[in-house]
Amino acid sequence: MRYRLLITDLDGTLLDRRGAVSERNLEAIRRLQDSGVEVVPATGRALRECGHVLDFINHEGHAVTAGGALIHDARDGAVVLRRTLPPEVVRHVATVLGEREHLAQLLQDHTAAGVDYVMIGDHEFDPATKWWFEHLPLSYRRVSTLAEHDEAGHTVRVGTVALGERLAEIVSLLKRDLGDLIAVQHWSALTAEHATGSPTHILEAFDRGVNKWTAIEALCAEYGVDPRETAAVGDGLNDLEMVREAGLGIAMANADPRIAAVADARAGHHDAHGFADAAELVLAANR
Repeated sequence: MRYRLLITDLDGTLLDRRGAVSERNLEAIRRLQDSGVEVVPATGRALRECGHVLDFINHEGHAVTAGGALIHDARDGAVVLRRTLPPEVVRHVATVLGEREHLAQLLQDHTAAGVDYVMIGDHEFDPATKWWFEHLPLSYRRVSTLAEHDEAGHTVRVGTVALGERLAEIVSLLKRDLGDLIAVQHWSALTAEHATGSPTHILEAFDRGVNKWTAIEALCAEYGVDPRETAAVGDGLNDLEMVREAGLGIAMANADPRIAAVADARAGHHDAHGFADAAELVLAANR
């Protein structure tokens, strides 16, 4: 089997703990491209949260963003796939979060909404959220209550950031209330102190069936690529489906054990050019 696409996560995979792409990883991208393998970033970040990375690697193809809720053409930022949450689901999740004194963070398709996030509630920003908004060129609108927000169908994810132990119960409650209407989970968040393994978690709720792999399947249909001709490398819980379902699934050395359990192969640590190891596996398989 020859692999035509290598799908890569960003945080904890292509990026080191400083959020940078090493020279070795950058060279690995060039080698893949020269061999005919297209590299497709697939990240939980929104486009404006990862645009500087795409610019640095000179990425001109498609990018899967917002955990698979959006696919952008990286050349101009145009949205080629958007999967939003139904307004009633947005309202329910935001209500549950607010009742438990969490700030509901509604990630928008900014190309339609003109803003990146709508923040609902008067609660203080978690330190990780505050750092994130200071660190990146993001815009948000803040309202005190749901009544002040007109849900116009632009929300692709509802989430919040808090200690993981506080979010587990909420995930269980949302699954009980909404069943298969949503895909919801919580996992370690990127913070100023931790690239992986933080006790601070992010809760993410998407429309049913939304994940990186289902977005990749849509891209494969667009490209005329058999999904078995894909390789995927990642480390976090939102990489599980793509690592499990790709023709070659690769887990980073720093991967969540649940990702390692479904992978076909392992690469090095993200702080030790592990993406380049994954690239070598793909190049070797294609020889």
